[in-house]
Amino acid sequence: METQIKSESVRIITPVGTRFRYSYLVTPDEYLGVEKWKTEAMIPVGSKVKDEKGIEHEATQYIVTQLENLLEDWKVKLKGAYPNREFTLTKSPKTGKPTFPWDFEEDYLIVKIKKNAKGRQGEAKPPITFYKHDKVSGKNLMMNEDERKSMDKISPETTGQIAFLASGYDAQGNGVGIRCYPLSVCFREIAPWTGGGGADDFETTEPSSYEEKTTVTAADF
Repeated sequence: METQIKSESVRIITPVGTRFRYSYLVTPDEYLGVEKWKTEAMIPVGSKVKDEKGIEHEATQYIVTQLENLLEDWKVKLKGAYPNREFTLTKSPKTGKPTFPWDFEEDYLIVKIKKNAKGRQGEAKPPITFYKHDKVSGKNLMMNEDERKSMDKISPETTGQIAFLASGYDAQGNGVGIRCYPLSVCFREIAPWTGGGGADDFETTEPSSYEEKTTVTAADF
């Protein structure tokens, strides 16, 4: 039996101005009996972020580089641990091409971020931490429970930042890849939900993670 190895993790914070679509950040979405908190972060091309040294970078390329480097490091680690195994990247059942939780759409980098609301034994996991930016004090304040509930359905015009953790996974026959887990969200401009543009409008039956049955293809590495 193979010894399980763990991927390194990278903590990423999106820039101010990030928008959120397909959001189930308060009440989890359920698919095939699995409940997940999830959103798609829409990061504008041309926005800026600073690294740990305070150096400014164009946000979308900087984040993609971090994710791509994490994936490459994970592939090297897997091949080093299991030199006799052949590995495939998780692929889209529609196109047969590798699929990742990030992609560019028009003027945005889209990052799909999700985590299970329950553990393997059915135990509830801690919810995503919510903050709101207070313009008067300039501070980011933790939302109370009533404020959290008000974010159950949000317009994709809502902006802020999201902190997420990216790490590699090995799903054996379903391939290997990267997952992005939400940690916390800081809302800045909260657009009221008016019956359009909320989570219900964007609900889709098409799964977008390795849990779906994928087509097994020739080894990628």
